[in-house]
Amino acid sequence: MKKLIRLLVAIVAIVVLVRYCGDKFGNVISLPGGLGGATENTTEDSGGWFRPKNNTTKDNTIDDNNTPKDIKDLERQLGIGDDDSPSTTTTIPSTTPSTSSPLTFKGIPITGSLTAFGNELTRAGFSKSGNGVYTGDFAGYSRCKVTPIGNNPVNGVRVDFPVITDWDNLEKSYDSLQASLTQKYGIEPVVSQGSNKAVYNLTNGTITLDADVKEQSSWHVILTYSNFASVKSSGTLGRNPIDDL
Repeated sequence: MKKLIRLLVAIVAIVVLVRYCGDKFGNVISLPGGLGGATENTTEDSGGWFRPKNNTTKDNTIDDNNTPKDIKDLERQLGIGDDDSPSTTTTIPSTTPSTSSPLTFKGIPITGSLTAFGNELTRAGFSKSGNGVYTGDFAGYSRCKVTPIGNNPVNGVRVDFPVITDWDNLEKSYDSLQASLTQKYGIEPVVSQGSNKAVYNLTNGTITLDADVKEQSSWHVILTYSNFASVKSSGTLGRNPIDDL
């Protein structure tokens, strides 16, 4: 019994001491149940992970105006907090190629002046043979003739493959090129009845494959790239052409 009385006396002494300190130095000490002498309208906001403690207004609503801007930005990026200011999320430009981009020939954009395009062909291993024609290896064939179309800017390229005197070989070469073009561009060509033309209609131009009589009992395949929607064309061929095409 004596121990209980001593305990109660000690508790009363502590409460009196706390109230005295609270009156003397302000409400900086609080105990559960309101024993620390805090007023009824004063509460403490522990805040979130990134929000500092804020004093509440009389209606117990948090004053977000005191939250530092960098804290608000961080909360917004993490999807927490109540900030209603406009999002600062950066919009990343699309890397999808524009449909207005020109076609390419062996990785060379079909555009620019005739001289500049010719220089790029030379760097790619072609030799100028006069009359605006370049010769070299293309799609697995040697001695192909490459002719830029247009000037300032160049807007197309015609490739004449070597002459073939055997119809079966011509057909095999034609079919091989067509299969490679279909695989690379992912679309089927438009084929005209009664014609050897196979036209690939792309978003930025057309590629036309054609077989034509070169001389009596000889043929060649013509491949034409054009930045325009439709062109007349004749063609030529290659061995393993996907990289070139």
